[in-house]
Amino acid sequence: MTDFPQAFADVLASVQRPGGFHVAGSFDIHPPRLEVEGVGPIALPLLPAQAEALVAGAEQAPYGRGSETLVDTSVRRTWQVDAAKVKLTGRKWADDLAGVVERVRVGLAVAGAVEAQLYKLLIYDTGSFFVPHRDTEKAPGMFATLVVVLPCDYSGGELIIRHRGEEVRVDLNRDEPSEAAFAAFYADCRHEVLPIASGYRLALIYNLIRVGEGPLPQAPDYGEQQANLVRLLTDWDRSGAAPDKLVYPLEHAYTEAEIGFAALKGKDAAAAQVLIPAAKAAECDLYLALISVSESGWAEYTGGGRWRDPEMEIGEVTDSAWTIHDWRLPDGGQSGMAELPFVAEELSPAEALDDLEEAEVEFSEATGNEGASFERFYQRAAFVLWPIERRGAVLAAGGLGVSLPALRDLVQRWEAAGAHAGDAGWREAQRLASAIRAQWPQDTWRSRQPSSGGQSADLLDALLRLGDVEGAAEFTTERVAGGAYGEEDNPALTALCGRLPPEAAAGLIGQIIGAHAARRPGACANLLTRCAAEGAIALPLLPAPARLLLQGLPDGRAASPTTPYDYTKVPEPLTPLQLAELITVLGVIDAALADQAVAFFLALPALYDLDHVLVPTAVLLNATGGETEAPAVQVLRAAVLAHLEACIALPLEPPPDWTRSGSIACTCAHCRALSRFLVAPDEPTWQFKANEVDRQHVAHSIQRAQCDLDLATNKRGRPYTLVCTKNQASFQRRVLQREQDLSRREQLAR
Repeated sequence: MTDFPQAFADVLASVQRPGGFHVAGSFDIHPPRLEVEGVGPIALPLLPAQAEALVAGAEQAPYGRGSETLVDTSVRRTWQVDAAKVKLTGRKWADDLAGVVERVRVGLAVAGAVEAQLYKLLIYDTGSFFVPHRDTEKAPGMFATLVVVLPCDYSGGELIIRHRGEEVRVDLNRDEPSEAAFAAFYADCRHEVLPIASGYRLALIYNLIRVGEGPLPQAPDYGEQQANLVRLLTDWDRSGAAPDKLVYPLEHAYTEAEIGFAALKGKDAAAAQVLIPAAKAAECDLYLALISVSESGWAEYTGGGRWRDPEMEIGEVTDSAWTIHDWRLPDGGQSGMAELPFVAEELSPAEALDDLEEAEVEFSEATGNEGASFERFYQRAAFVLWPIERRGAVLAAGGLGVSLPALRDLVQRWEAAGAHAGDAGWREAQRLASAIRAQWPQDTWRSRQPSSGGQSADLLDALLRLGDVEGAAEFTTERVAGGAYGEEDNPALTALCGRLPPEAAAGLIGQIIGAHAARRPGACANLLTRCAAEGAIALPLLPAPARLLLQGLPDGRAASPTTPYDYTKVPEPLTPLQLAELITVLGVIDAALADQAVAFFLALPALYDLDHVLVPTAVLLNATGGETEAPAVQVLRAAVLAHLEACIALPLEPPPDWTRSGSIACTCAHCRALSRFLVAPDEPTWQFKANEVDRQHVAHSIQRAQCDLDLATNKRGRPYTLVCTKNQASFQRRVLQREQDLSRREQLAR
């Protein structure tokens, strides 16, 4: 069986020479003194009046056909001035041109010196063009053409260059008057100039001449390597041993600031020239990115001692993270994709990171109970690619933080394109959604995190927008009802219920409530309220899920002594708003259920506290009740008012002396002294002089018992002194509570 990553690396390893068939760019121009015989000095940027004078003094540009030179405006409509009639002077211009020629030499991968000889000055007026053609050799040693467009005001006229099946479109128009544009290409490249839409374009045409002996430079031909890559990548999905993605580390070092396809050097640039079109032809996603390896673990001493620095080496790696980040696209753009993990099996070739062992290691000596440790960090640029068909699996393996944003983007682009079910955009989004569902966290603990973060709702929303109601219902049954549920999911679940048959929707809500009422009663109450209020489920179908909610409400019963305490099953406390929602919706569904709920809450004051839960709930309900108030609400209000009246009737007086309550659980000597101080009627202050550990212990006992004491530390002398001063905090709390009780009684009496 073919070693797919190695075969990929072997093809790229055979690409030895960098360079392309064309180079284009711009430069800051120092305007030359440009004079044309018969016209005079030419100002830059080019003025329309001078452009007309140039056209009047120029000749119609011909074109070559075989050994003939012809003029035919249906093939070429351009005006030309021979180089002998053009005078270009200025030291700065010579420097500018030399810089351009050097950039071209490097870009075309030409070894040795290159000379630029002016051939023509071309004037393109509105409507000018040149159909596809190849340049003929105009001078000994010519191997390429250089076009420099001087500052002028025009539009259109893009240059199209083709070579061995590849095509580039170059726009040489620049808005900045101090900037000029250039393009160079090998003489055997077919090229054309599209029609000028408006204005005038002034271009200097140079023949690029190889200086010295030897064969003329030729455009690089990567046809064989590219064809091999296309065949290899096209067979990716049929290679059972092939990983979902490939990571091909580059030879040169690049930082976050400089990484990009246009900044690649040497062999990396050559590999990119082959890989970009091959990946496109084989329908693969291709990125340039940074890969990072972070490792830490235990270190071992290998030498040294008390009087010299210890020597250490890596012992065992206990934690490592291999990630891909800072993504760049072949067109020069940045991708907002989050970090993706990668593994050694995805490296091409397998030994690509052998130099990881040479990365700088930071050692930490043993301290206390901790042994010696190490950390090291390694970073490198790499090509990363995968078949489009595997995109869903790759993104899903990166976690929900990567896959869900990608899914949202796909759905938005599909909708913007017309939202046609079954088209290519829809299929791609569906593949990713299916991969996300397959990779969804399985264990109960991790599966809850996506719900609390709204990620379950995001997936449901995407599935519904794609019209995949069946998939959304399956995900809800498998994951939401199976463990991953939170109040953040309720809007999406309500929308799903509105798209399902009524009985199926009621059954689905029943599954969720039956599974989560004991753990998340408030979220279940909110879900029931939403479904009723938005008409997602008809009211006659809601009593069954409502009874499931009542049956599952926390009742404060302790777990069996033989059952280990499970923090994941601790109920989330019902808030007054959730409780008000629940009583209201139960009254709408079935008044008898609302009566049962109120009786249940009133019977468990230790769990459903009157002051903090039931009284605020009654106030909320009272604000929306009026003459149509349900009997259950009336019962709750009567019970709450009776409680408030009893509290208000209690005497409210400040403490008569310095005696303070406080049940100190600890019975150590220091805490026994604290207890004696608390009940002393004539001692307002206690000074406890002790070491820091004892002071902290006493302070902790005071905080845990909520004693009416202010604490301060006197740092004069050693050890320091903890100063405890009695206050009236409990009385002040009762005063505030009384004011609140009076206000709530007034609200409920309205």
